[in-house]
Amino acid sequence: MGYRSHSYEEYKNAIKLLNKGVGITTVSRELGIPKSTLHYWRHNLYKPPSARWHPEPSEDLAYVLGVMLGDGNLHLHGYCYDVELKVKDYEFAEEFSKAVAKILDKKFRKPYWSRSHNRWRVYYSSKAFYIWYRRQDLDTLKPYIEHNRETVKRFLRGIYDSDGNNYRYKHIFLYNSNLELLHYVQYLLKKYFSIKATGPYLNKKTGSIHVKRNSERIKTNHDNYCIEISRMKDIQVFLSEIGFSIREKQLGLPRRK
Repeated sequence: MGYRSHSYEEYKNAIKLLNKGVGITTVSRELGIPKSTLHYWRHNLYKPPSARWHPEPSEDLAYVLGVMLGDGNLHLHGYCYDVELKVKDYEFAEEFSKAVAKILDKKFRKPYWSRSHNRWRVYYSSKAFYIWYRRQDLDTLKPYIEHNRETVKRFLRGIYDSDGNNYRYKHIFLYNSNLELLHYVQYLLKKYFSIKATGPYLNKKTGSIHVKRNSERIKTNHDNYCIEISRMKDIQVFLSEIGFSIREKQLGLPRRK
């Protein structure tokens, strides 16, 4: 039988019973947790990863969630559980790094240029975050996103930093293959900022070939959709209230190569 990672709720319930004087054997039988594990927990010799870090609603967590639903990745290699970002824009990588460092209470890491990926890369190791995020879906993330108006704002900035585009200050697009996510973003824009985003529209069909500016040819693995903000007053509200971390996107300038 493989090792089982226990949830924060299991740990909390077990400690609560043990602190009340309930015996280890009884707690083990009631909760289905091995007695050896309870012994380590009781004497503070070991905590499950979920108990070393527990998510709390914050603007930084909301921003990280927005990025993770866009360009961010979880990467497991060996015993390392990484949350990482590889992007072309340094400002974006730096903003993400600041937010992750704060929510994980770790020392800030400057993004570094990865020649093999031709991207700015930043990563942090956290088994607790890795396990927690893997268990989430959009519905379970909503309380962290919609904790208040500021967390909504930061979430939207995170997803638009990842997958958004400001075309010459005339159209703001958001691209993603997840239709549920795009509809949710439309809902947030309308409810919290009175911004109308039309769509979703089919942008690229599965199997289509996309030629990048460096002539690299990429085959689309999933249908890709977009939503669009086109009314000038909505664009102004978006850029002033939500905005982009990336200078070129904020100003509607061509992206750097």
